[in-house]
Amino acid sequence: MLRKSLLFIALTAFVGYVSAQTLQFEYQGAALANNDKIIFEEAPSAIGEMVLEMNIHNLSDQAVEVTVEKELIKVVEGTENSFCWGQCFGPDVFTSRPPVPMEPNSVSADGALSFHYQVDPTYSGDPDACLPGTTIIKYYAYTTSDPDDKVCVEVWFAYNATEIAENSIDFGHAYPNPASTQVSFDLRGNGIVNAVVYNLLGQEVKSMVVNASQSKVNFDLSDMQPGIYFCSFIVNDEVLKTEKFIVKK
Repeated sequence: MLRKSLLFIALTAFVGYVSAQTLQFEYQGAALANNDKIIFEEAPSAIGEMVLEMNIHNLSDQAVEVTVEKELIKVVEGTENSFCWGQCFGPDVFTSRPPVPMEPNSVSADGALSFHYQVDPTYSGDPDACLPGTTIIKYYAYTTSDPDDKVCVEVWFAYNATEIAENSIDFGHAYPNPASTQVSFDLRGNGIVNAVVYNLLGQEVKSMVVNASQSKVNFDLSDMQPGIYFCSFIVNDEVLKTEKFIVKK
């Protein structure tokens, strides 16, 4: 019952996101789904700073003004975090001001949006001064006209963090999408995952139990009717992610 309740919540939220979304985060040229997670493990700079650059895409045909916010989920003691959106803001600022205007159907300029994580509180450049562990921050973007139309990306800044390899599972997007004969999802991490495919009525169509270390989930679509489906990834009775895909024949 718990799994079904979690799935219903996830599907409801996902359908709402698909129908109402104005903005979209993009990373390395790829669109991110709402609430996607990025594990960022790139080496710090000479002053001990990890910098993640992203873009915001205005999907609408209207000019909008965009605000970015951060929410601290877990922070390694002694580290600092900041962000830039139009201008740069210090660690104590959680909401960007003023909002940044964006033209219809436009993507923010490279470098306009960046998230900064200072793992070396001394700024010395000495690797021994860098603090190991994982800081988790959620970043939100929304328009001035509709603050409730909000998109989110969860970033795990990981520096020498053993818990990433041990406990985290990262889920990729459906591909190809639309699909006709087979749909696949990439996995990264360790742990047992129950991948379940549902139709628009919430009825289970297919399921598969895999270890995330297998790196991929493949579903045969030869016996499925054309339409919209959702694949939920469930770990310990918790829906960690739900991906939409289309079967087209």
